[in-house]
Amino acid sequence: RTAPGKSTKRSRTHRPRSVPFSTSVDSEMVATTNDAERKKKIASLVDEFSPKFPNAPEITPEVLLSQSAGNPGKYTFNAKPVVVVDVRTHDETEVSVIKNAVTKKAFEANLLADPRSLDDHVVVAYCTIGYRSAGYVEKLRSGRNMEAYNLRGSILAWTHAGGELEDQEKNVTKKVHVFGESWDLASRDCESVYFKQPKLSYVSSLVPDALKPWRWFGRGK
Repeated sequence: RTAPGKSTKRSRTHRPRSVPFSTSVDSEMVATTNDAERKKKIASLVDEFSPKFPNAPEITPEVLLSQSAGNPGKYTFNAKPVVVVDVRTHDETEVSVIKNAVTKKAFEANLLADPRSLDDHVVVAYCTIGYRSAGYVEKLRSGRNMEAYNLRGSILAWTHAGGELEDQEKNVTKKVHVFGESWDLASRDCESVYFKQPKLSYVSSLVPDALKPWRWFGRGK
């Protein structure tokens, strides 16, 4: 038996020990959905919450990747250098991030040390699907007057666009934290990890009202 709030392994895949309340996904839902259906679901969820963030313009992973083609390891948008910012929690970023992305903590530390250091840059923020990062983009645009965009569909959509992920050692990886079990919508060639029993108060602060059925985090939960 597993103690409440702990994680259980549902596959033989190694799971980072320092990621609490997480498990590798192995469910019937995953086995029976294809990438086309997953992409459609991502788009549907984004369409549902994006109107809540009218001041968070979006950029798709496909556009960012195409404009950055031929410039390995760097991103550009409209000929400007891009800083990709991951606004997720440490537990999520510890699994993987978009290649060459920086965490919100590192990004804000850099701004604090040199507020003008990114004046000529574009900021593209992301989270799991774009809800948390949309709010962050609005803050950057209103509070700092930065040219910031939300990555539409965020890391989930990124995996479908063929974008690379990297672990904390900068090694390319297929592991991705998808937040909740029913949000395991990453490309099928990825290895998903998710929060098993996050605190409801924490989750409530991160997601829109329309998306709050706790069914995400396990059947019947």
